[in-house]
Amino acid sequence: MENYAKVMLYVYPFLKTVQKDYEGHIRNRAILSHGSGMTAERLAEYIASEIIVKRSLEGLKEDLEKVFGRLQERENRLLSFRYFGKRKQLREFLKNESAKSGWSERKYFREQKRLGEKVSAMMRSVGLTEERYEAEFAHLDIFRRIARFVAEGRDEKVCLEEGRLACAAK
Repeated sequence: MENYAKVMLYVYPFLKTVQKDYEGHIRNRAILSHGSGMTAERLAEYIASEIIVKRSLEGLKEDLEKVFGRLQERENRLLSFRYFGKRKQLREFLKNESAKSGWSERKYFREQKRLGEKVSAMMRSVGLTEERYEAEFAHLDIFRRIARFVAEGRDEKVCLEEGRLACAAK
């Protein structure tokens, strides 16, 4: 899976909060405009650009939810384990799947790889391309931070040890 797609998936759980933060920021800038030191024209341009960012974030959330809506329940659960901070639930899932159908750590990682490729293709099909990522999101702080995390490979440091999930420290 491409790094930009991973970044978007890791950001997804934070999108609602980021959108609210932008909404508050936009409102505050408009209310406190008299003390901004900007010309009315420049402030209007700034607020308009922030509204565009907020709408882009809303569009990203909607597009990701379209992708999630096309996935099977098990695939959504696997995504949530890897990208949405649900790693504690992974232990129980693997324990149950191991008992039912012989899932192993190896099968889990193979399924994650297959799912990553599928989700990446589905993301492109709804317009979540690398070009869109670069144009609309790459400059935002939360995306930059997570992109650095992904580029350093720290998202790959999750492993299973003795039947329990563990995160390897870098």
